[in-house]
Amino acid sequence: MTKNLAITVDIGTTNAKVTLFDYTTGEIRERASFPTIKIEDKEGELFDHQAIWGQLEAILKSFVVQNKEKIDSITIASVGEAGVLLDQEGVVVTPMIAWYDQRAREYIECLSKQQKETIYRITGLPAHSNYSLGKIKWLMDRIKNKEQGPYLWLNIPDLFAYYLTKRKVTEYSLASRTMCYDIEKKDWSNELLSYFDLDGMIQFPEVISASTIIGYTTDSGLPILSDEKIAIRIAGHDHMVGAFGIELQENELLNSTGTTEGLLQLMKSPANNQENFGKSLSNGVFIDAQMYTIFSSMPTGGSAFAWYQQLFNKSKEQLTSECGQLLNEYLKDKIVPLETGFFIPHLNGSGAPFKNGRSKGMLYGLDLTTQAKDILFALVLGLVLELKLVTECFEHNIADRIVVIGPAINNPLWLQLKADAMNKELKVINIDEAVSFGALRIAYPTFTAKLPSETYQPNPKRASELSQVFEKYQTLYQSKKQITKGKLTS
Repeated sequence: MTKNLAITVDIGTTNAKVTLFDYTTGEIRERASFPTIKIEDKEGELFDHQAIWGQLEAILKSFVVQNKEKIDSITIASVGEAGVLLDQEGVVVTPMIAWYDQRAREYIECLSKQQKETIYRITGLPAHSNYSLGKIKWLMDRIKNKEQGPYLWLNIPDLFAYYLTKRKVTEYSLASRTMCYDIEKKDWSNELLSYFDLDGMIQFPEVISASTIIGYTTDSGLPILSDEKIAIRIAGHDHMVGAFGIELQENELLNSTGTTEGLLQLMKSPANNQENFGKSLSNGVFIDAQMYTIFSSMPTGGSAFAWYQQLFNKSKEQLTSECGQLLNEYLKDKIVPLETGFFIPHLNGSGAPFKNGRSKGMLYGLDLTTQAKDILFALVLGLVLELKLVTECFEHNIADRIVVIGPAINNPLWLQLKADAMNKELKVINIDEAVSFGALRIAYPTFTAKLPSETYQPNPKRASELSQVFEKYQTLYQSKKQITKGKLTS
């Protein structure tokens, strides 16, 4: 029987998506999703990797049963930084700390300035508790039998690929989010392990290309799945996989939206220089390991809308309707940004150029006439101004346009404000799951398909107005930055 189907897996912060494609046409045959299950403890949040795997395994088995002998591959992408430690017997011995969890902050704050600079020179990453190495240190400090090591670190896709093949490997873009990978030598750094007193206690897996088949389900020993020979690949870090899927060019900036927002640019060589260190920009190895990425994550993106819905008890339909009404008013000049409030959307800390998990949000412009819809506009405007702030850190002058993927494609208000604030053409890729499509392209490099897209052009008048609003935003941002540091002076 001819195999013409492929499965892609995308483990996101909020939801996990499993898609069954006909890889000869790109047609989606079936899609399943479930919440990325979390556990709260006294320190913060964990990903419940056992429950996530249980859900994923059930969906994979269902797809296999319904499509006997037709599925050729399973390719897995996910958020970065989160993972587990395995003992010498291959048994998971730790929980999985969510990528955004701040419990490892104390270890980062103890690093000297010189150590942080060395970390940036080697890994291209600003030292931060989001990355894996601080999490590994936190977990190791709570392992009772340290002498039974060394322990092996596996990221989320690595772990699930291990379950499916019994092979322990990772992929370049995921390795370069651990804060322990030398992106120029393309090798693990023992020097950085010593900063955390982890010498000889931690191992990392072999790093291979995303397109490499790491094994087959026949080796898994899992009921149903082991009956069929299905190739397994690790696609990589979700933002990078999405960029690969849409064939991002060097003269474009990718705005990847979701629970968080990401901004990514492709480079021929690492940009781990002192200037970018000062801006807290993250370097990495791309899916195509001959290329590099310069990247920044804005910890609050789509999650701000969820916060608004919960705060004002709004349904998704109500939110969509309100955004539509606001867009109509904005286009008819009934909303003047210079006269509205705006939000500094640090609901989950801040990214570049002041990367700080302690940073808090701020709403400016309230008065006795302020309504919920005004706060919604201020929220969207704030997200856009934050994006502009981060964009200023990039070599954006060489970017001809900004390319948008993810849930923002369904919010025309958000998109038009982005185009106006950036004063650049916005190319919107109208596919629901760019990461899933990218994982498919990784598995089948010769596969081509025309991606539906549309463009948003900046309004010169609005661009000028938003440039003035941005000046106010920067002033408040600097004041808030000093408050966060505890150094505000009169």
